[in-house]
Amino acid sequence: MTTIKLRDSRLAVDYMARDYDSFRRALLDLIPEKIPEWTDRSEANLGVALIELFAYMADILSYYQDRIANEAFLSTARERRSVIEHLKLIGYEMAPAASAAARLSLIVANNVNEVVEVRKGDQFSTSSTKERKSMTFEYTEEKPLLIDTSTATPDSATRPDGSPMKGFKEVRDVIPVREGKSIVNEVIGVSTGMPNQRFGLAKARLLRNSLEVNVETPVPTPPWRLRKNLILSHRAFNPDELATLEYQERISSTLAFTRGTEPDYAIETDENEFSYVVFGDGQYGLIPEANVRILASYRVGGGAAGNVASGQIKTIARAPQLQLLGAKVVNRSPASGGAERESIDQAIKFAPTLFASMQRAVTAEDYEAQAKLFPGVSKARAESTNWNTVKLYIAPTGNGEAPSDILRNDLLAYFEDKRMITSIIEIESPKYVSLEITAEIGVLPYFIRERVQSAAETAVKQLFDFEDADFKQTLYLSKVYEALEGLEGVDYVVVSRFRRSDFAQDIPSDGKVVMDANEIAVLQPEDLLIDPKGGI
Repeated sequence: MTTIKLRDSRLAVDYMARDYDSFRRALLDLIPEKIPEWTDRSEANLGVALIELFAYMADILSYYQDRIANEAFLSTARERRSVIEHLKLIGYEMAPAASAAARLSLIVANNVNEVVEVRKGDQFSTSSTKERKSMTFEYTEEKPLLIDTSTATPDSATRPDGSPMKGFKEVRDVIPVREGKSIVNEVIGVSTGMPNQRFGLAKARLLRNSLEVNVETPVPTPPWRLRKNLILSHRAFNPDELATLEYQERISSTLAFTRGTEPDYAIETDENEFSYVVFGDGQYGLIPEANVRILASYRVGGGAAGNVASGQIKTIARAPQLQLLGAKVVNRSPASGGAERESIDQAIKFAPTLFASMQRAVTAEDYEAQAKLFPGVSKARAESTNWNTVKLYIAPTGNGEAPSDILRNDLLAYFEDKRMITSIIEIESPKYVSLEITAEIGVLPYFIRERVQSAAETAVKQLFDFEDADFKQTLYLSKVYEALEGLEGVDYVVVSRFRRSDFAQDIPSDGKVVMDANEIAVLQPEDLLIDPKGGI
């Protein structure tokens, strides 16, 4: 480690060496030139102790200098806070976590023939286990849902395993629910009457579209409006055009046509997923009156944990009208669409595509890029079927489920201010193609057969993991051999089946399984068979 260099016949410190040892050695090496009479280099020497102290301080300062330099550029930033601030410069907002959606079936006794009402805020949940906490799902629609139980066929209800439930009938897939919990009329602060006030929400992981902000004035006023930002230099539309667009909900969440008399607010979310309500300064956005309370109603939740399997949502947590009837609920299909907040790597990857398209969807690539930015969307493919119709194939996060009607409606609303005015968007489900894989593996002596089998199954599942799959992929038999032969304890591998479920031939002649343009390969656990031979 060179720390002292000879430059122009003079000793110079190499400032590229910047850790504790380098600083300490550099300072000690300078002693003979600067103070030749100082010959004691023992650790007990006060001067050496001071040198070590300075080296320690310099090491810390160098670390922070490097961190500051890294955080100054988007490509090298590692702190989420830095990335958030960088992306604000191009109008990109990192996506929060998305909540999963599901549909519940209602099960009641055969003698119940009432019209049941499901209200906003009614809660349903999964059972908690040691490995997984309970997940809460809510009915979130403003309009109550009326279910006529008299239309159900007696004795039509079944248990999760498919066995009949005698004396009960079922209305299938009738209650749309979203994962998350509601917080109603939380007091987030009291207005001071000053410009640019910020009030934090008490709960983290805000589901943005659920937020409703009210200012508690003597004369009740409508909820304030959410804007992406509060600054726009001039109006792009006249008042009549603006009113029309507002009625069509074309600009409600993306453009900031706000002035000092308009009750608008914006949201800022920090690196810890806590959100803040930001009010205007009187020129761009109205300032709330002084000494009035600010109330917020919102929902929190989101994440991949909400993608629960079928038959898991079966507890009525808060819906007294259903509990009085002795009703039961169950999700016959898995929940889907739940996703974690956008990662730093993903934001850095996709932010340039948003900047290039200027948040507009014109080409098929624009539609795909914009759809992938929507929380809960794992994969997207767009194709034009005629001059003004775009088919958008959407695979939600999960494990190969069709997009729910809730996700479809949210996506259509999301594209309203991005599509061309004459374009029609049709949300379609991709065709999921099941893979079938059967392999025999030889297990070396002194290796436990079950452990090698488990490792082999995990390796193949990871190879064909749904999150890594995409449209129009080509899958190779050689990759299966490569994944299995590389495992510890495997002597040999013989794959006897590697095919699409709709093909008769066990092994394609060219060793390739090809997906069509709108197809995605899915490997279900029951379609993977690993047969171990030998071992212990």
